[in-house]
Amino acid sequence: MTDHVIRVLSPDSPGLLRTAEHRIDERWLRAFTVAVGDTRAEFFDLDHDGGIVGHPVFPVCVEWPLIEYGAPGIDLSAATLRLGLHVSHRMRMYAPLRPGQVVRTEARLYRAEAGSTSVRITTEFRTVTLDGKPIVTTQLGTLYRGARLEGVKEPSPEREPGLDVTAGLTRVATFVVDATNAVVYSECTRIWNPIHTDVRIARAAGLPNTVLHGTETLARAVSAVTRAAVFPRTGDITGIDCRFTSPVFPGMTLAVNAARVTDNSIAFDVRAADGTPSISDGLITFDNP
Repeated sequence: MTDHVIRVLSPDSPGLLRTAEHRIDERWLRAFTVAVGDTRAEFFDLDHDGGIVGHPVFPVCVEWPLIEYGAPGIDLSAATLRLGLHVSHRMRMYAPLRPGQVVRTEARLYRAEAGSTSVRITTEFRTVTLDGKPIVTTQLGTLYRGARLEGVKEPSPEREPGLDVTAGLTRVATFVVDATNAVVYSECTRIWNPIHTDVRIARAAGLPNTVLHGTETLARAVSAVTRAAVFPRTGDITGIDCRFTSPVFPGMTLAVNAARVTDNSIAFDVRAADGTPSISDGLITFDNP
């Protein structure tokens, strides 16, 4: 495959849909919470009444194997794959993951869009129980700078309308990133990409240092918001949306900012000390019995 070219596969091609099954266990769920610094009883305590459940962002762990070597429905070279940047994330939750479950995750190409100097690929994941009960649906956006698209893929459903989540946010937490964060997260989540842990690979890609996983930043932000007074004690998360807008490097101090925007939604962002946003347009929706 030619470098810097992404080709949408024809409808009769193999590889349009990928599937994986995982058995969810306590070890994996608890390791994730340790990696993102959220060991609340419902995520970590084996004596917790009713058992533990997965952190809201844990589904990224079962989705990763399906895109580790490129998204389904497209053809691209290894060099082009390395151009990809995780730029957006949208999750819709229907039930928490629990120890002992065997779940099936499907991945397919949802949308392929060509810009003037880049290509944006959106992959959709659907995770269900073996008897078909929905757990989570995710749409993950990847931007390939300097790439060219051959073919177009339009989604069947329309995109959901967004909310204005740009103003009125107040700080709810801060956290410091060091060189160990990405290593711990990689091993605990089973999501490994050397650009996050090997400074030599990061420098070869033109970065000054290793970069923290976007999903770790997101998980820490979600934890901060759901621990804060802005989130109702009885709320159950039904959706998480965000854009990843700048990289996070070791040594940075990040601030999580949030505000209630409707009865069932909270806006949030994550910013560096100089105000540069690492996560923008964050939105958490929830049921509030």
